Parts: sequence; structure tokens; C-alpha cells
Amino acid sequence: MGAKVGIIGCGRWGSIHLKTLAQLKQEGFVSEIHGCDINPEKGIEFADLLTSFSTDWEEFVNQEKFDVIAIVTPAETHHKLAISLLDYCTNLFIEKPISLQETQAAEILAKTQERGGTLLIGHILRFHAGLLKANELIDSGTIGQLQSVDFSRISTRKPPRNSNLFEALAIHGIDTACFCFGEAEPSRLSIDSLRSDAQKSPDGVRICLEFPGTKEALIDVGWNGEKEVREIIFTGSKGTITVDTKDSHNILVSTQNYHEQYPLEDSELPLTAEWKYALDQTARGAKPAVYPSAGSIFRSMKWMDKAKLDSERINYTNGRPE
Repeated sequence: MGAKVGIIGCGRWGSIHLKTLAQLKQEGFVSEIHGCDINPEKGIEFADLLTSFSTDWEEFVNQEKFDVIAIVTPAETHHKLAISLLDYCTNLFIEKPISLQETQAAEILAKTQERGGTLLIGHILRFHAGLLKANELIDSGTIGQLQSVDFSRISTRKPPRNSNLFEALAIHGIDTACFCFGEAEPSRLSIDSLRSDAQKSPDGVRICLEFPGTKEALIDVGWNGEKEVREIIFTGSKGTITVDTKDSHNILVSTQNYHEQYPLEDSELPLTAEWKYALDQTARGAKPAVYPSAGSIFRSMKWMDKAKLDSERINYTNGRPE
């Protein structure tokens, strides 16, 4: 029998979670989908996907017993919700970042361990078929030793209301770079360029992360772009691999000997893979209980905060990176 799943937060990204779960319900991985959002119209909008809907999370968890609950709400709400929800459901899927402060993240991790539960933080690119295949090819020496990662995520959308560029986009690049360099810890971060709106809120940034061994990652993210860009380029001593993160079926491999599309067989959308992982962990009570590791979670938060603080300093000094 499939899992009974709750989703708190049915906005733009939450709605994609709901549609993903609806497909997994058809495949037998999920038995019921329950939604919660402060906007009552969401219950009407997704009525055909939901078993029930509530506008109050406390009512939500008191009416049903869930196998796993996903928190897809603004980052500033994650800590309070997670700490409270763990009293009702010990298996959580929290969209990144886990919280806005390391002390809050530590409290969530500690309580998850105390309850003997499972916790998945939504670093979705770790489940992207193209990225996983690129890592596999890099490990096999296809492009030689990995030297740099160029991560681009430019959206044509306006910044979502109350959204933060670093929490929404830059953290993906930071986590992906560290992941692809073998969960390495960066040695230095600098901001190469920064674009801010009239209120001095960053809406575009280029970050350089340096790693031991003269390796680096360039992370270029922003809103209000002229065109949508979602690309990761891995450069090694013998060639490159390009992953278009909009495409889960092919990657481009270029070396001295060939330049061709590499097909990814039996690939699935990363959010689908992520949910299957969460449901499997829940069903088996698998250990370790946290993915990615606590160290990876704290590392991404640390360097995200560093980038955010550096951007504030640059804005304060009239937008001139030092």
C-alpha cells in the first residue's frame, strides 16, 4: 500500500510537488495526498489531486496521521514548522534551505534523531539524471581530472514575493559544486559581479568558489533574465560535459576524440526521483536518517550566508566589489 503524504505549502513549487505525487499515486507509491495552505483557493485549485485540504497546519496534523510530510513554504517558516511537525510525523521532506540559521538547522536535525525519523532536504539537483551521469563519467576519467564547474541559473521571471536570491537560487549552485567535487569544502568565496534593484535587493550575482587544488566553481544566478538559462558545464583536463538541467534525457560530452549527445536511458524527472527516495527511506526506516549529510547541509548554509553577507557589504560600498 502506498504512503499517506501531506504537503504544507501549495504555491508555485508546492503545486509541482502535488502533481508529482499525483503521478506517483497512479503508480502505487502514494495512497493519499493531503494539502495545507493559508490560501483557501488552493483547496479548490487542486481539489482533483487532494484527498483533503486545510488552511491550518495544526488542524491538518490532528485530523490525519501521515507517513511523510513535505514543507514547501517560505524558508523563514521551516524551523518552527519542522520542530512542531516532528511531534506528529517523524518523516519530513523540507525544501532547501532547511532553515535560515545554523542553530535552527541543528535543532531540526537533533529532534529528527531524537524521534528516530528520516529527513530529506530538497537539494533537487542531487537527483538530476544528467548530473548523476556527469559525475559517473567524471569518476571514470572521461574528461580527465575535474578542474571547474560553471553553474548558470538565470530565470526570466521576476523575483517571487519575499524571495531571496541566495536562498532560492545560489544555494543550488553552491551545493552542486561541493557535491561534484566529492563533497569538498570550499577554501574561499568571492563575488565577481552583483546586480541589485532600486531597493538594493540583489537580483543577479556571480559567485566564485575556490577549492583546494586550484579548482573552482563559478555560480551565475539571477532573476529578470533576457532568456532562461539552466546549465552546468564541467571542465576537466581532457574535455567538458554540459548538463542542461531542463533536460533529463541527454547530456553533451566533448573531448578531443568526440563531441556528442549522451542519452540517459530510463531517466526520470529529478523531483520524481527525489520523492521516490523519500518514500523509500520512510518505508524502510532507512539509516542514515538524513540526506544530504548534516555536514553537507551546514556547509551549504555557511557559504550561502557568506555570499549574502558579502553582497550586503558590496551594496553598502556603492556596488563595487573589492
